[in-house]
Amino acid sequence: MADLQAARRDPLRLFRRHEFGLLLAILLVVGVTTLFDSQHNYFHDPWRNAREIMRQTSLLGIFALGSAVVIISGGIDLSSGSVICFSGTICATFLLLLAPDRMHGGEAVIGLPVLAVAIVGTLIIGFLIGSLHAWLITAIRLPPFIATLATLVGLRSFAWAICENVTQATLGGRSSQIQIYDERFRYLATSVWIPAVLFVVFALAAWVMLSRTVLGRHLYALGGNEEAARLSGVRIDRLRWFAYCFSAVLSSIAGILYICEVSVADPTTLGLGYELNAIAAAVVGGCSLQGGVGTIGGTVLGTIFLRTVIDGVAKVIKTGSRVYEGLIVGLVVVFAVAFSQTARLRGREGFFAGALGFVAAINLALIFGVIMVLVGPTLAEGWTTLDGPILGAWAGASILAMLLVLRSRLGAQSRWIGTLGVAVVLIGIYFGLDRGVPLYRLHAARASVQAAGGKIDMHAAEGVRVDLGGTQVDDATLKQLADRLQALHVADLSLARTKVTDDGIGVIGGLTTLKRLDLSGTQVTRAGTRSVTRLLPDVEVIQ
Repeated sequence: MADLQAARRDPLRLFRRHEFGLLLAILLVVGVTTLFDSQHNYFHDPWRNAREIMRQTSLLGIFALGSAVVIISGGIDLSSGSVICFSGTICATFLLLLAPDRMHGGEAVIGLPVLAVAIVGTLIIGFLIGSLHAWLITAIRLPPFIATLATLVGLRSFAWAICENVTQATLGGRSSQIQIYDERFRYLATSVWIPAVLFVVFALAAWVMLSRTVLGRHLYALGGNEEAARLSGVRIDRLRWFAYCFSAVLSSIAGILYICEVSVADPTTLGLGYELNAIAAAVVGGCSLQGGVGTIGGTVLGTIFLRTVIDGVAKVIKTGSRVYEGLIVGLVVVFAVAFSQTARLRGREGFFAGALGFVAAINLALIFGVIMVLVGPTLAEGWTTLDGPILGAWAGASILAMLLVLRSRLGAQSRWIGTLGVAVVLIGIYFGLDRGVPLYRLHAARASVQAAGGKIDMHAAEGVRVDLGGTQVDDATLKQLADRLQALHVADLSLARTKVTDDGIGVIGGLTTLKRLDLSGTQVTRAGTRSVTRLLPDVEVIQ
């Protein structure tokens, strides 16, 4: 009601909320992914992609809710990933101990009583882990960071030791994995609706608890000012106990679902780094690491945003996307949180003021430049003719130029106008490079071939033909020419009667457009020819 009355007084108030900004960010990520995904998966098969994002969001969101409650109460839980790992291993251990004859493979079905005991036992273990955290923080007076860091490190090793000893005792051989073959058990996570329903139920329960109960108000009070909450008669030890048990039990549920998904409990990889995703989802959703601030709705949207970004990285980069996933997600999280805090920075100096701001601008320019060198050609495939180094140099210089304008002593309006003008100039430079660099490379390639005594036929029937036959081209010269020849998109290359040998012929593998290669009269052996055909299986070699 208060929000509604405030909205009537200020119709734009609802549109300034953090949650609305997250909705726009999610739509932006979906749009960018659709634009840069060469296969346009979101456009061609939206329902299948939406279901997968929903399923993965639900799995992450279940334990992100626990992290959000801990952060709101003024704590931090670094152990979510290890609790997931430990709980999943314990669940698989229960199954192996209770039904060893049905865990050897095949299509054996584990009985429902065994599944129930394993799941309930795992949840009890989660409650005990949360209680341990609360005891270390309240009784031993360890900082939450240290208490949960200890279990972050210890639980994974503990799970590994349990897994090896249990498999030795029941299966007759040590293993760091416990395989689960029951399809019904796997369905708990591979289906969309079960994780989604659990996520919605837990989110609604957490929302009601935080916004409609005394317990929720006390958690906010604890996170906002612990001493004031203590003096007000709030039993802060019990509040911490609840918060950390809530987080650990939700992580245990997530651990069960994750081993359902992959049908194996593997302590070496299960839940690795997931605690950072949970904290990132909560913080992006508006939870302050200082405590006392945050909403369940924001955490849900932060989880969706994070999973959408991760899915977008996989869709755009495709092969090797996991290499860049952490880097890109980390940058997105930092900027999402930074821009969400801009309202608190009004009246203060800008982000890039002073010497530290100047160095920060250089850092950001270098980071974006290197990212464009690494993934720029993939992101811009079909959109540009520029390669990674040139894209990286342009991106780094562009970021640095705009940040230098923003940190100038001009007035706010003049800075934004200047930034817009610089952006227009930089876009013009980009299109100039996009047109000019290929022309320069084409000219340089022609000049290099002619300097080597060769000939170029740009209008041959089969494509561009380069004739270096009878020239003094040797291995060293060919290696120098190879990069230049790529700009010509050579389809027919003659090296007949040159001094090329097996040592230099390997550079031909970079000419992906090559269809015909004349090696007659050279010193290239059949072994060298085979190395070329392995690199270019469609090329016709004349020898």
